[in-house]
Amino acid sequence: MNKKVAGLAVLASAGLASVCCLGPLVVTGLGLGSLGVAGGLIKYRSFFLAFTGVVLAVAFYLAYRKRSAACADGSCELRSGSTAMKAGVWAVAALAAAMATFPSWSGRIASSAPVVVPAGAEILSLKVSGMTCEACAGAIEKSVVKVPGVLSANVDFPGERATVVSDGKAEPAAVLRAVEASGYKAELVNGGGYE
Repeated sequence: MNKKVAGLAVLASAGLASVCCLGPLVVTGLGLGSLGVAGGLIKYRSFFLAFTGVVLAVAFYLAYRKRSAACADGSCELRSGSTAMKAGVWAVAALAAAMATFPSWSGRIASSAPVVVPAGAEILSLKVSGMTCEACAGAIEKSVVKVPGVLSANVDFPGERATVVSDGKAEPAAVLRAVEASGYKAELVNGGGYE
């Protein structure tokens, strides 16, 4: 197996294993809405991770296996892959590990500051479903704060709740549409109005 093909296969499968979290976060960060279909790939995550492991194992085997090399004097010696090949495999493995574990550590990057409620502000509480990791919460927050009148948004991934602070002019329906544009479902809590 060509080392470039193995490296690309590892990165592609690790990327697909994390696309449910990376996709919406990246696309929302670019201001393009979200990639709702990416959340549907979560059910294939274990397959993508297993495939990543298999391809990485093959790449390490090819880099470290001893092969005979013909010498000018007719003798043979056993050698493993070049230093550059081994370094490349380790670099790809590190990048694949970072991508594959992204759902676990993404909350530290994507989390927002605590909600600050200025005097006279109105609060909208939402129940959010469909999130699979902390990065989902970050994608929703970025989408919701773009709604006119929204001052801040804080999404609690474990609690499946969102708190939206507005100046009183944000339409609840627009906030719900912003969550849906991120690829998730939301419903108003407490009778569907502002608290």
